[in-house]
Amino acid sequence: MVIFLASLIAFSIVVIVLFLYLSQRDPYHDDRTTSLRAFLFSFWIIAVVMWQRQFYVLRIGGVVDLTVERVIFVLLAISLLYGILFTQHTRAGNRTIEMLFFLFSLICFVSMGVHGFREKLPFKISPWFIYITAYLFPFTAFLFAKKYLIAEKELAVVFHTLFYIGVYLAIMAFFEFFNLRQYVFPRFINDPKIWLHLDRARGPFQNAAINGFALVIGFVCGIHVLTSKYGFNRILHLAMLSLFFPAIFFTLTRSIYLCFLFAVAGLLIAHRTGYSKKLLALPISLILVFAILNASHLGSKDRRAGGVYQVQEVQIRQSLLKRSMVMILDNPVFGVGLGQFIPASVAKYKGRVPIAETSTEQTQHFHLIGLTVELGFIGLPFYLAILITFFRRFRTLLIKLPNTGFISPNLVLVLGLGMAAFVLNNFFIDASFHLFPNVVFFTFGGVIDGLYGQLDFMRSRGERLAAMGVPTTFSTQGA
Repeated sequence: MVIFLASLIAFSIVVIVLFLYLSQRDPYHDDRTTSLRAFLFSFWIIAVVMWQRQFYVLRIGGVVDLTVERVIFVLLAISLLYGILFTQHTRAGNRTIEMLFFLFSLICFVSMGVHGFREKLPFKISPWFIYITAYLFPFTAFLFAKKYLIAEKELAVVFHTLFYIGVYLAIMAFFEFFNLRQYVFPRFINDPKIWLHLDRARGPFQNAAINGFALVIGFVCGIHVLTSKYGFNRILHLAMLSLFFPAIFFTLTRSIYLCFLFAVAGLLIAHRTGYSKKLLALPISLILVFAILNASHLGSKDRRAGGVYQVQEVQIRQSLLKRSMVMILDNPVFGVGLGQFIPASVAKYKGRVPIAETSTEQTQHFHLIGLTVELGFIGLPFYLAILITFFRRFRTLLIKLPNTGFISPNLVLVLGLGMAAFVLNNFFIDASFHLFPNVVFFTFGGVIDGLYGQLDFMRSRGERLAAMGVPTTFSTQGA
């Protein structure tokens, strides 16, 4: 481990030097500098999946938890800060989302200043951890994506990374589902001390819902990447895409079934190339056949048999919803404090609204309701405004972006489906404790916001290049 960390530090120094030397280039210039940023970002995404606290953590003074993922994040932050301060600014459009996030963060800091930055109960997550995991680090990814990941070459690297992460998770899901634990890697996936979803395909997140979300993201990215595959590479790519269908089932999680069906339906309805509909026709038919043959089991409580009638979880969520409504009515404006749902729930509301179906305290499983409980109606509107702004710009790009190349309405559709899957999944879980889904959501939002800010520039640039007879992704053909 010491050798690994020393190598990582050396790698970090080299990357910082390269960024200081190369970061003055035009973000549209298709060269190795462009790929370097994308590779660094993709390396961080891999670290977010594989090398978080479960893999290795060094606690410094009981205050800072140093992980491999956070070391790489520092590199991203340094390169982003240097680019903002010392390089020519890109034509990034307005700063609506940045301002909304600033105001939202201000509310979070005031809340933590009043209620505390540290955890109030042993073995619980601190408010500060929730802030950096659900909001600060993902927003940094948003800024990085908006500035550096809005050209075809960078996006291709990131999309391939997310797809291959999904392929890896699909393979591990097979081993987990059939209890072939000796082949599961990393080993901490099998840790019996973390009992949650141990009987499902939970992946390195140790959570089936987050693992399933990563599979959905990998699938939609893989569909878009397919446009650049030909011959044997396309056949191999299709074979890897086929792994996602059983892997989704292996998560044994209803919210993931719903997100996956939503994504597939979106591709079938709105994708602007015929091959995607032909590609999805066979697996969709197989799913329908499986559903018909399995119809007698759908009403059972046995997840492994295909049953979806698990009422205990529904009852727990109903009780949490009732308790949350009482907490909101008691603290409608400022809430109980960021990250304080469980402490406040235990201290004041455990007896008023009991949750009889479980012996352990539960956090709110609906992210937006949980956010309302913690930050009140003064904090919720800013987060909602960020979501609404993302989807409004998604709609504009879907209509106006040229229909050619890797950067096209199909790309925008995939980004929008990934973001919608995040929002839909968060109707059933609180993803504030997990970095990956929040990073993906804000990264996709950053790409959308960056392309939105560049829309007029790209169209005029495409017109100039087309007039000179130069093929370009930014051509206005099909606009």
